[in-house]
Amino acid sequence: MRLKLSFIIIFLNSLFLFAQNKNVNVDSLINISEFQVFKDVKYGDHKRNSLDIWLANSKEKTPLLIYIHGGGFVGGNKDHAYRKNNFSRLNKLLKNNISFATINYRFMNNEDGILSSLNDAKRALQYIKYNHEKFNIDKTKIGLMGSSAGATSSLWIGFNDDMSDNNSDDPIDRENTTVTCLVGIAAAHSMDLRRWRDMIDLDQNYFDEISRKYTKGAGLDVDRWEEKTYEEEYLSKIDFFEKMDSGDPPFFIVNFGKNRKPKNIADFHHNPMHAKVLKQRGDELKIKNVVYAIGIGIIDPSNTGMVEFIIEQLN
Repeated sequence: MRLKLSFIIIFLNSLFLFAQNKNVNVDSLINISEFQVFKDVKYGDHKRNSLDIWLANSKEKTPLLIYIHGGGFVGGNKDHAYRKNNFSRLNKLLKNNISFATINYRFMNNEDGILSSLNDAKRALQYIKYNHEKFNIDKTKIGLMGSSAGATSSLWIGFNDDMSDNNSDDPIDRENTTVTCLVGIAAAHSMDLRRWRDMIDLDQNYFDEISRKYTKGAGLDVDRWEEKTYEEEYLSKIDFFEKMDSGDPPFFIVNFGKNRKPKNIADFHHNPMHAKVLKQRGDELKIKNVVYAIGIGIIDPSNTGMVEFIIEQLN
C-alpha cells in the first residue's frame, strides 16, 4: 500500500508540474519539422479569438485534443500549453497520432460575466470541426482539456447538450459541440457559487467578502454582479452541473488542493471537494470517470494517468 501511495504522490506531483512550469523554447522539446503547425489562427472577430494547432504526422484523419488555459477568466493565454511539462505530454499525444490545439479566449467582462469566455471556447471547437478537412482532423474524436478556468470551460461544453445553432447564417455555428472526452485540472463542479458555499458549509458573510474581492479585482461593477451572479437566466447559461446526464463523455479530474477555508475565490475554485462532487455525480449517472484528489483521499483504483486516459479515449 505504501509503494502504491508513493507512486500516486509522484504521479500527482508530475501533473502539478504539468500545470505550473514556465514556458520554454518548444524547439528544445520537439522537432517542429515533424509536424505541420498553424499558429495564431483566427476563429472569431475579437483580438483574443486565436488558436494554435499542431497536426500529427498522419495521412489519415487524426483525433484532436483542445487545451483551454486557466487564469480565473481574467488572465492567461494559449502559450500555457508550451510550459515544459505540458508540452512533453502533448508531444506524447502527437507521437500517438493525436493532434492538439491551444486557444485564447475573451476574459470576463461587465456585460456578460464569463459567458463570452465560455462561448469563445465553444466557438473554437466549432471552428476546428468546420475546418476539419483543412486540418485533417476526425471531428468525431475531439477531447477537451483545461486547467482551472479552462477546466471549467471544458466541462461546460462537455456536460451541456449539443449547442449548435442550425438556424444560424454562420456555418461554424451550425457545427455540433459534442466531444469524446474531458480532462480537468482543478475544475469546479458548478458555476453556481451557492453550490460552492454549501459544498464546504462556508459562512455566508465570509463567502460574500471573497466574492466581492474577486469581482472588484476583475474590474466589474461589484453591486451589479453581486445580484446578477445569481440570476436564474444567467445561471442557466453558465452552469452545467444539473445538465449532466448518462450520455455525457468520460472525464478525468485531478485536483491538488486541500479542503480548507478558502483564502479567495481562486483558492475556492481549486478546492478538492469539487472533484469529489463530480465523481459522485459521474458515478450516479454511470459516466466513466477517473478522479484524483489526494488531499481528501480520492485515488482512482485504476492508476490511469492523464495521457493514458486521453489516448485510450481518442484512439
